[in-house]
Amino acid sequence: MNKKQGILYSVLAVTLGLGAIPIGTIQAEGAVSPPVGGAKASPLTANNDHAEAIYKAALPLLSSSNKLPEAIKYLNANMYAVGSYRATIMTLKLENLHKAALPAWESKFNTSNVQRKLTAIYKAGASMKNLAEATEDLALRTLLKSASESGYKLETAEGTFFPVIDYAAYRKYKLYVTNDISAYISIMATESDLPSSKDNGLVIGWTDVAARALSQEQFIQNYPKSNRISAVKSLYSIYVNNTFYGQNNTPLFHYDNLEMDLEAQKAYSSILIKNNDTSSFLQKLDGFMKLMKDNNFKLNDEVEQFRKTTMQL
Repeated sequence: MNKKQGILYSVLAVTLGLGAIPIGTIQAEGAVSPPVGGAKASPLTANNDHAEAIYKAALPLLSSSNKLPEAIKYLNANMYAVGSYRATIMTLKLENLHKAALPAWESKFNTSNVQRKLTAIYKAGASMKNLAEATEDLALRTLLKSASESGYKLETAEGTFFPVIDYAAYRKYKLYVTNDISAYISIMATESDLPSSKDNGLVIGWTDVAARALSQEQFIQNYPKSNRISAVKSLYSIYVNNTFYGQNNTPLFHYDNLEMDLEAQKAYSSILIKNNDTSSFLQKLDGFMKLMKDNNFKLNDEVEQFRKTTMQL
């Protein structure tokens, strides 16, 4: 696993389409489909002609990565006035553009000169805007400021700095989009706020690993026809794998004695006590924990076979 796979897995999980999209269709994930998931009334509802005019004015801004800062400002100021149908399309088109533009931004950051300068000023948790204000280097300041205004944030792994989509900034659109995309934003913003792993190891607890898997599974069950169902399914498969295997630097079973991590035992047992619904994920976890108890919480051929079977489901 490389450093970027440890950050926002879902960014690599989906290839999204771009281009102007008529009302009634959203081009993404290789398919064309209307927004689904239930309309959510905006606090203020403009007349249809006004909403359509705002929407049409947004389309040119959402057609070029060079216009990302302008597009973000426009959406922030006008999203409330277009209704949930158009708001959903505008939001997903913005994400499409963010994903398409990301490789170019990665290239701008992936130079020895930029990396060296960032190493000198970087502080954990600092925003790109704050880092831009902290440097006297005009070129670096311009790069950081532009990336920030374009909707990206800075991440680091294995000593390298790179931009990722700042999904937390999408939270302001949750009130205006359809229910499924509101839930999708919550899932992605959680990943953006605290990526699950870095440097081939989990940086969240076992309880959070399972809780995120449950949240993703709920989305899949509630919104099977959502435009972003493939993205969430891909993310869910990663969390199922993390649940039953961990990662190289944080394995579920210790390499030396093949015993299951004690904190994972406690976390999974607690989750099963607190949740007794018919979740497929919880059923797998319950069967796994019963098998672990029967095998004194040690990895053996029977446990390994269970894990392989589980991952095939």
